Amino acid sequence: MTNLNRPKKNPDMVRHRLLQSTASLMTTHGFAGVSIDKVATEAGVTKGALFHHFPNKKALIEAVFDRELAMLDKLLDDLLAKDTVDYGRFTRAYIHATFFACIDDRLSSALTFSLCARPELVERWDVWMAGRMVKHQKTDNSLQLEVVRMAADGIWFTHLLHGGKLTAKKDLHALKQQLLEMTHAT
Repeated sequence: MTNLNRPKKNPDMVRHRLLQSTASLMTTHGFAGVSIDKVATEAGVTKGALFHHFPNKKALIEAVFDRELAMLDKLLDDLLAKDTVDYGRFTRAYIHATFFACIDDRLSSALTFSLCARPELVERWDVWMAGRMVKHQKTDNSLQLEVVRMAADGIWFTHLLHGGKLTAKKDLHALKQQLLEMTHAT
């Protein structure tokens, strides 16, 4: 093969494929289904290419977590920008994002499995949530809104535990509407 025929290296694309493959394996097989060999094979790269980007499985899982959290952040910011009512704005965005995750398991599964797989990521999640709460303390600092967010978390996690088979979409919609109603000042 001449240099002209050799595919150009694209480290960003390789990294993206590795993260996608890891998230996909976590979603379909859980944390136990993620191995260096399986990730490299699914991404279509060598183990050497994987190790060029991530020194070990722990770093790979952390990178998936960071990517999923960044996606959640963007989704929340987009939802916040569309909400014109101050009280409960972050909580409503969080509910929408949580229920979106129940419908689109690509977001929820990888994020949740990475939290379960690496307990230290729970601390990073807590720091992220604390930062969000500081940012939104003027609009979302009531006990009722905290209860609503925790209920949304519980629905998300329960939905995930049961492989998305726990509740029909119409039931999820009713639960979501009930939680959203609880975010308005009484």
